[in-house]
Amino acid sequence: MPANSLTAFDTLAADYDQSFSQSLTGSSQRMQSRRWLSGFLEGKGELNILEINCGTGEDALWLASLGHKVIATDLAGSMIEEAKRKQVLQNPPRPVNFLQCDFNDLHAQLKDEKFDLIFSNFSGLNCIPANKIELLNNHFYNFLKPGAHIAVVIFGKYNLWEMGWYGIQFKLEKAFRRLTKKPSIMKLKEGFSQPVYYYSISRFRQLLNQFTLLEKRPVGLFIPPSYLENFIKDRPRFFRFLDKMEKKAGGVPAFSRFADHCYLLLKKKER
Repeated sequence: MPANSLTAFDTLAADYDQSFSQSLTGSSQRMQSRRWLSGFLEGKGELNILEINCGTGEDALWLASLGHKVIATDLAGSMIEEAKRKQVLQNPPRPVNFLQCDFNDLHAQLKDEKFDLIFSNFSGLNCIPANKIELLNNHFYNFLKPGAHIAVVIFGKYNLWEMGWYGIQFKLEKAFRRLTKKPSIMKLKEGFSQPVYYYSISRFRQLLNQFTLLEKRPVGLFIPPSYLENFIKDRPRFFRFLDKMEKKAGGVPAFSRFADHCYLLLKKKER
């Protein structure tokens, strides 16, 4: 896709932070994903990090604030523009290099770079089919230094919130959409939709077979998906309970498949 083409996510850029990043559900899940990533980053010193699907730059700017060198990419030009505007307002001591870049162009644009970590938050890799992830498997391997890592947050395969919420409404297609091997078409805004592919953890490991899975953690085990934001906002005491449970009991690796998202940490294999 040409870099100047309008993507489905360009239509979300203007209010993405308000509707997700600053929402109760979105911010709580982001803090949980950062909790797991922070455990990996602790004591590592300065890292050279590539973030893909960076959106409006929330995580890229956070990583830069920790002293890391960050290149952050997204296909949606409007998302990149929002990220750049945010960076100007925050004026970080170490600016992020934001690039509009398609998955297919990563290798061409970054062929001379070597990274300690590749990071992708909130299911960016669920927006591409399996054959493209297999292609990224090779690109990621070549981008990374020996012994380097990938940290990704993808959709959980068996989200209990989703099955329960839509199940009691007898919307069975939505309730069990993550179980199918076919892509689910998500309507983002009028006239724009995005196919979403749901991968089990074992399937994702197969697609990235040049990497070893080191860690898996649930993100959004108790905190529901963001489409339940209005439901949660009307029940602040219930949300506080869920948030407390997420922080206290939401880290069991075996529960990763049942959460809205799951955090995976993988390490580059030696050849």
